[in-house]
Amino acid sequence: MYGVMQDMPGVSETEYRLVERNLGPDRPPGLLAHVSGPVEDGWRIVNVWESEDAYRRFVSERLMRAAGIAAQADGFDPAK
Repeated sequence: MYGVMQDMPGVSETEYRLVERNLGPDRPPGLLAHVSGPVEDGWRIVNVWESEDAYRRFVSERLMRAAGIAAQADGFDPAK
């Protein structure tokens, strides 16, 4: 198993949802658990993956694309 915690200072729920919306409807292969929510200064995501390789595939094949699409949407601040 491989765990990842991401703190994103200054990121709002709206910005998080803009990226999430573009990830696709199905659960990424290898993702075992996902929780996210607001923290004092932004947004936090905690994921548990089957392996580090599964996580890295998700980042390169889906997350980077979704973030790029979201960065072009109204309400997203790419400076964060």
